[in-house]
Amino acid sequence: MEKAEFVRLLTIGSGTRGSQIADALAKNSVKVNRVKLFKCYAVANDIETLKSLKGIPEGDRFHIAVPRAGADVGGIVNSIMEKPEIHEGCLIVATLDEDFSYFLGMELAEKVREAIEDPIIGLTTLTIGGEVAEIRRRIKEFRKAVDVLILFQEGEGVEEKIVKSMNLISLVGEVDVKKGRTGEVVVDTSDVFNSMMKPGISAVGCASRKLPHPIIKKLFMRKEYQIKGVRSQRMVDLLREAHENLSIGIDEESARSALFVFSGDPEEITMDGIFACISLLESLSPEIEVRYGDYPCGGRNLSVALLYSGVTRLKF
Repeated sequence: MEKAEFVRLLTIGSGTRGSQIADALAKNSVKVNRVKLFKCYAVANDIETLKSLKGIPEGDRFHIAVPRAGADVGGIVNSIMEKPEIHEGCLIVATLDEDFSYFLGMELAEKVREAIEDPIIGLTTLTIGGEVAEIRRRIKEFRKAVDVLILFQEGEGVEEKIVKSMNLISLVGEVDVKKGRTGEVVVDTSDVFNSMMKPGISAVGCASRKLPHPIIKKLFMRKEYQIKGVRSQRMVDLLREAHENLSIGIDEESARSALFVFSGDPEEITMDGIFACISLLESLSPEIEVRYGDYPCGGRNLSVALLYSGVTRLKF
């Protein structure tokens, strides 16, 4: 039987907010060959929060009273690692707004690093406002604890944005064996991690557009679709929208790398469009290193995720 290499992230939510976001990933994780690409756990000091989770099984929820109890945190990590699961990296989800989540997230990263050699990704939310110097200090300290740090500004719909962005990025290089689908541009896991593991932080944006029904396109939009460049322009417009909808404000000229991933009807994803998207990113930051990929799938949505990494200048 043909096998596919799954890009799965061991995902641990830290504190109340981190657990809530990990739970959203657990409920809405993308699947390839019926396998979820995010295996999620929750560690929090609030029992009511743990009881309220819907996507993470009860046996994968852990209560801890204080964040810096090294022995307790180590025991939780050991319990997680004892489970026979395949993963190619670890995602620590936390918020910089809560002391407990912040300190526990760094402690979890330290204990996970002792157990595995895979890359450790930090995903943290933050609220812009208050003491900016303290926010920047926490960003710097959390970044030291992980190999990659993705920032999301708190706000309406942030959980949905996190789920959509991470699902799209995790599909890079995947092969759906049952449906016989693979991307035109195959980017493997190492390409993704190499793009992300740069000095600095990462920011991600996504955009999606619902396309006309195939019958509508065939009967009423044939002339439009015969015009060369229509599909390519749509891809560029979507990438521009993702760029304008980043998870945190950045100076893109300070980014060292960018990765974009398109997902949707393979007939709507063209190499001309990909090259045009590369040109767009290079016009925004001439020295940037660009990687790209696609994941063909059914449905009428064409989506893109854009990940900037190695960012050294934030806009707040």
